[in-house]
This record gives sequence, C-alpha cells and structure tokens, in this order.
Amino acid sequence: MYPSQPVAPEGPRHAAPQVGMGSHPGQPPRMMNMNQGGGKYSAIASFVTYVKALESLDPRSFPEEYAEHSDRIRELKPFLRAHGILDVMEIKNPEVAALIGV
Repeated sequence: MYPSQPVAPEGPRHAAPQVGMGSHPGQPPRMMNMNQGGGKYSAIASFVTYVKALESLDPRSFPEEYAEHSDRIRELKPFLRAHGILDVMEIKNPEVAALIGV
C-alpha cells in the first residue's frame, strides 16, 4: 500500500482577489497592471469589459465615467496591437473603433 498524503488545513489556499465594482451604472472593476502576469489575456478581457461598460453608459448622463472608460480603452491599444488582436478582430462599434484608431 502507498503511504497517505499529508492533508492541508481546511480553507482556501489562495485568497480570492477583491474586485470592487464602481458605484455608477456600467462601471467595470479597475484594470489590473499588465506587467503582473496576465498580459494579453488581461488586455483582451479589460478591453471587452470597458467596451461593454462604455456601450451601456449615456455620455450625457455620465460624462465623467464615459470619459474614463474611453481613456482606458485608448490605453489598451498598444497591448492589443502588440499581440496582433487588432489584425484579426473587427471593431463593430464605430465609437470604439475611432478611440483606438482602426
């Protein structure tokens, strides 16, 4: 017979990341630093999250949040370009396409 495996204490081994949602409609969680592992996957997930949030906001009702999401989308362009995402993906929303210059 094989010896039994040591048993770890009960409970999670890693704490779940705490992601706080914004207090306004359509506000996604803050984007994680692209230098911390996730790289292209984080850039793609952040891009989709911010685009969906931007599409759900009325720029007249929430101008500050709309501007913040627009800035975040512009910041992601180099990551999307570096990984070739914009070479194989078509941006259907004309406002978003204009933000990243495609």
